[in-house]
Amino acid sequence: DSGARGAAAHFVDSVTGRALPSAEGSAVIGCDGIGSVVRRQFFGDEGPPVYSGVNMWRGTTVWEPFLSGSTYLRAGWLTVGKMVIYPVRHDVDREGRQLVNWVAEVQTDQYNEQDWNRTGRLEDFFHVFADWTFDWLDVAGLIKGAEQILEYPMVDRDPLPRWTHGRVTLLGDAAHPMYPRGSNGAGQAILDARSLADCLQSHPSVDEALRAYEEQRLPATSAVVHASRSAPPDVILKAVHERTGDRPFERITDVITAEEMAALSDSYKRVAGYDRESVAS
Repeated sequence: DSGARGAAAHFVDSVTGRALPSAEGSAVIGCDGIGSVVRRQFFGDEGPPVYSGVNMWRGTTVWEPFLSGSTYLRAGWLTVGKMVIYPVRHDVDREGRQLVNWVAEVQTDQYNEQDWNRTGRLEDFFHVFADWTFDWLDVAGLIKGAEQILEYPMVDRDPLPRWTHGRVTLLGDAAHPMYPRGSNGAGQAILDARSLADCLQSHPSVDEALRAYEEQRLPATSAVVHASRSAPPDVILKAVHERTGDRPFERITDVITAEEMAALSDSYKRVAGYDRESVAS
């Protein structure tokens, strides 16, 4: 509920259907994720998230440190298999091994409806990476070493025409779900929260603050949603894949110049709002 003096959120136990205590405040900020119940109150006919054509499998594996021990790795491309790999915790077993997070991404028509807790099957994707064994990292072994694998499709939603309805507005994935590339879901939510806090502090009324917040963040995040579809932060991988025909090469600069890589990276940074100029301001 939203009125001139504030807003109220009403809750229901999702298992039993029992009504839970309501909460009242000056505003309600819907930051309840891609399946946002708050968003659904205003856009009930929106339908399910839109599948990108890429399915993902994720796991964590206790593994020996690779390369620098703090390396963030993105390799391959979606049409032939892409991996994102990075350590999330050091020395988990007092023997120096790390907890390493990995995400396998494969372009495919086969996918299941989004469910963050869906168990993935090794046989559905392992063949794509079975020969990914390098002298600095055994990717195939890393995948097989995970105790649990989760599966979910890469999805997003089209940008909304508005977020704010009276004293209710949206934030993060509830407002602008986008492809999980470059950690942009979390990054854009942080920028949303900073903008909202600044607007609430600098405007004389909550209504004006919510309108100013939407004016700042809705067009900015809409641009990121569209850029993530057409020219994502890992577009360098696509360029290298297309130029090499997925064949090995000795030096990256034989395929793409340092200037080209910087231009591709900087272009996305400007859209996402974390280029040097934006951060400095």
